[in-house]
Amino acid sequence: MAVTKVALVASMMACMLLTCSYSKSTLTCDQITIWLTPCIAYAVLGGNVSSLCCQGIYSLEAAKKTAEDRRGACQCIKDRAAYIPGIDYDRVNQIPGKCGTKCSYKLYPSTNCSAVQ
Repeated sequence: MAVTKVALVASMMACMLLTCSYSKSTLTCDQITIWLTPCIAYAVLGGNVSSLCCQGIYSLEAAKKTAEDRRGACQCIKDRAAYIPGIDYDRVNQIPGKCGTKCSYKLYPSTNCSAVQ
């Protein structure tokens, strides 16, 4: 059952790769999605954060060089997370810490990404 749910969520994320990118940022939403797809299992099911998820988090953090990058990443993640059934935003916000890094904002459906510095 859990494997089927993860496969469904991964399929949904693959479909979302076909949507538009955020042009204000030097990062594309497609790239962010690729980096963070390994984090979906933890965000939905809990358990352990995978090393691939942490690698994606490190890549994203290294790529966010400007405030526009941070705002674009925030909006991308927020928009795409809204389509993931069963996502637990408290778990989402735990991921950077579990990977030994920080995120400058907390991500929830109500997060105002345009205010991210």
